[in-house]
Amino acid sequence: MIVTVVKFAAVALCSYLLGNFNAAIAISKCKKNDIRKLGSGNPGTMNMFRNFGKAIGVLTLLLDALKGVLPCLAGWFICGKFCSLHGSKIGLYVGALSVIVGHIFPVFYKFKGGKGIASSVGICLVLNWWVTLLSFTVGALFLIFIKVGSITSFIIISIPIALDAFSLSAQGGNTACLILLFCIFCMTLFAHTKNIVKLYGGTERKVILFKKKRKAQGAS
Repeated sequence: MIVTVVKFAAVALCSYLLGNFNAAIAISKCKKNDIRKLGSGNPGTMNMFRNFGKAIGVLTLLLDALKGVLPCLAGWFICGKFCSLHGSKIGLYVGALSVIVGHIFPVFYKFKGGKGIASSVGICLVLNWWVTLLSFTVGALFLIFIKVGSITSFIIISIPIALDAFSLSAQGGNTACLILLFCIFCMTLFAHTKNIVKLYGGTERKVILFKKKRKAQGAS
């Protein structure tokens, strides 16, 4: 029992500390800038898209998604079938929630971090990779045509999380897993409070992925 508790504590702590690493801040620093002082000030993928372009935005997304994948796999293998929960995925969800908390409330950045969507995408890939890729495609199309980043974010993560919750319930899954999964979604929702207010007020900034080239003046 003590060994199991130690394993869960280690997964939670290491996942939280990994969550403190913010790809947007690190990349912007490499470019001799600080994403927290640009655009919306949010150190996340969408703000990187707006200020540094598509390539840097995609790089930020990939790194933060990887940050979501690693704690899930570590928690699954360390606290999975080798503990008294008989193969439960609870270790996966502990790692997932901890990395999201670390991303949104990083101790190394005075508890002011990103919104956790890219890392949540990584988590969803572990939960169900093909459903996540499908929802990501739907979300990308929504972003291209509707251009609202915050709604896009929730389209991408809501489908895999909802299906995983349904699967857990149908299989009589551990209640703790459902609670942790629900907390992951609530954390990302809480981090988007300002965006929700802006959406309601009609002031949410749009994300333009493909800008039209201006015609040269004086062209015949």
